[in-house]
Amino acid sequence: MNIIFDEHEFNKPIRIAKWEPPKVAGLYVILKPDLSISPIPLKPIYFGQTRNFVERGLLKSHEICKWVKEAESEEGVFIAIYIMRGSIEEERKTMVAELIAKYRPVCNKKYKSEK
Repeated sequence: MNIIFDEHEFNKPIRIAKWEPPKVAGLYVILKPDLSISPIPLKPIYFGQTRNFVERGLLKSHEICKWVKEAESEEGVFIAIYIMRGSIEEERKTMVAELIAKYRPVCNKKYKSEK
């Protein structure tokens, strides 16, 4: 089942350890389990954007450590993506800013204060 954030339909969330990044631009959301949410019991903890998921290196980035800490285990870290072929960085950044403002994911706040 796909997951929707602010009218944007992201693909079905998958454990980040099993994810195969596509070579395409888009948005991504990092999620952790939250049984109080339905129909998909996952809560967004980070929104980001990239021009190419493969080049972005999400699975080897420093952020993954913070996501694992927030989710309490690597098994608790999920990812869903919203593909945006032909998009420009400004468009993706605007959409991410809107998602962050609406959902207030905890890791976006932590990263901002650490920079």
